[in-house]
Amino acid sequence: MIKKVKPSEQIEIELKYTGPDVELGTMSIEDMIPALQGFSSAYGKIASEGDLSVTHSLRITGVGKGSFRIWIEIATFAQNNADQIALLANATQIASFGGVGAIAVVKTMMYVVGLVKHTQKLPYEETVNANHQSIIITNSKNVTLEVPIAVYNIFKNGTIQQDLSKIVQPLENGKIDSTTLIAKINNEILLEEIKLEEKKFFEVEEVVVTETKEMWLQGMLNSLTKTTNRGFFLLGDGSRVSYKLATNNPEDMYPYFIHKGLVKVRCKAHLDENLKPAQIEIYEIQPLQGHLELPKSLDKFLRDNEGS
Repeated sequence: MIKKVKPSEQIEIELKYTGPDVELGTMSIEDMIPALQGFSSAYGKIASEGDLSVTHSLRITGVGKGSFRIWIEIATFAQNNADQIALLANATQIASFGGVGAIAVVKTMMYVVGLVKHTQKLPYEETVNANHQSIIITNSKNVTLEVPIAVYNIFKNGTIQQDLSKIVQPLENGKIDSTTLIAKINNEILLEEIKLEEKKFFEVEEVVVTETKEMWLQGMLNSLTKTTNRGFFLLGDGSRVSYKLATNNPEDMYPYFIHKGLVKVRCKAHLDENLKPAQIEIYEIQPLQGHLELPKSLDKFLRDNEGS
């Protein structure tokens, strides 16, 4: 009979942003949602690499000015305690960090972040260290970094590349200067910082596989760069897509950016491999009444903690 074992690990994660918007308390919720989605997705993908019978539960426990904290609880399932111990002892894919579960997953994520900053999207050389079951990466500046083979495979395969790009999305000149992933594990504190000038190493191009006919989409206008008539559009599910004002007189649409509520846009959408909008071309904008509905769990949390 399979029984549930009490959570074997609990670690506290803080995803912290710094910059003028943070100091003023004006960092937008629409920036936080994609970052949360990116962290959660990256965590889940790395956890699945371990191939363990372990359930990972991520729960938000605090939202402050410019930061949010995530408490990670792990519950393991096994026939009995002996089977549970054997299961964890035989795990090899991410056990090279001195443990499995949440601790190994978070350390893996930090290692991958470090590798991205180390290689900087430039050519590099790799050397296998068979004794340590690791890979030595020599970057374009002839600087070396040694990481476990499992970490290198996640990095090379681009497993969490798209997710990390969401975490750095809020970084913007004059607004948000950096983001730091901080893990508090027992008496140990681990951290990995990504600065604004390093954002370009994490950004990825959206892969467009098809496009739609003209259609209407609802959401919120998030930003506008007048020199290019491009920016970001926040969809109802919290995801953010890039757009282009695709009319002969795009300046006619500028007044709509004063509108703080929902809008609907007549557009042509370019879809990615999951058939989700990756880019849109906007031809018309109409304001709507009401507010953008946040994902239920985050929306409830923010309302419950309003003013705290």
